[in-house]
Amino acid sequence: MRVHRWAVGAAAVIAFAIVVATPRPSRADVGDISVGGVWVCRITQPALGLTVEERAVQVNKQITEALSTPKFRRGATIGVRADGPVAKIMIDTLVIVTVTPEDIKGTTVTTMELARQWAKRLATGLSRALPDAEFHTF
Repeated sequence: MRVHRWAVGAAAVIAFAIVVATPRPSRADVGDISVGGVWVCRITQPALGLTVEERAVQVNKQITEALSTPKFRRGATIGVRADGPVAKIMIDTLVIVTVTPEDIKGTTVTTMELARQWAKRLATGLSRALPDAEFHTF
């Protein structure tokens, strides 16, 4: 039995279309920060002497610290505090992330506004990660 060239070509096109159309999980960027299934932010710029990767690791460590701190098991208030040109997202005295002028490059918001946006999503994520706790911002 002879296979026609057009049949081989059609099969290749169909196979390619299936591969391209098959849904695949999206890959998180190295700077993506999530907690409790909630995407909080994306660190895209090096700052404070740290690379993007180092900043992301530090933020994740701080989130883990918050989740494992007994006094936060019931919940807490997440605050945003200005500190010169940066804004710090904090739970009690624990700094979770520092939003820097580098983070707002290419946006139309201030460091304080970006920090407030991140803090709201952080509160939602922490509340989902610890369902018996209530985290909120002020």
